[in-house]
Amino acid sequence: MSKLKRVKHEIKCATQQVLVSRTDTEGNIVYCNPTFLEVNDFKSSEIIRQPHSIVRHPDMPQTIFRVIWSIIEQGMPIQAVIKNQTNTGEYYWTLMTIKPQKDRDNKIISYVSYGKQAPDKVIEEIEALYRVLSEIEHDIDISAALGFLESHLQEKDMTYAQYMKHLTKNREFRCLCDFIKHSIIP
Repeated sequence: MSKLKRVKHEIKCATQQVLVSRTDTEGNIVYCNPTFLEVNDFKSSEIIRQPHSIVRHPDMPQTIFRVIWSIIEQGMPIQAVIKNQTNTGEYYWTLMTIKPQKDRDNKIISYVSYGKQAPDKVIEEIEALYRVLSEIEHDIDISAALGFLESHLQEKDMTYAQYMKHLTKNREFRCLCDFIKHSIIP
């Protein structure tokens, strides 16, 4: 029995559900767990080797993905609140942690993302910011949107990572054991 709750066109995951995906360095999906498949309404054969952007919701500003890529390409993890769109056109908000995976020579070989349902209060605040960023991208360009985001963060005297931690109150997984506990135990 599914633990997903559908409200209009939005999917809400149960607190213990964790979506996991792994991409190559180009952002193409090489693995996703059963929860990711269920939520996004894909079969594994339909999504493997597809760009992760296959689940990107059109409301998501490109600015946020530019920030995410700039951080993970440096080999650092990042947390972000993402609105995704399923194969059937529904959407869901997830609090994602994206971590680069490295080989023995410290070269990035893939990226692992794991996420859970974003809290409603976080969605309310971040949705307003994302709407402004999208409008700036549409009306001007992505550089102007990046500038707006930078000034928004400066007003808060925070980096993007600090802002995410502040918003989410450190709701990310604290350690691998926490991640495993939420992934395996129903």
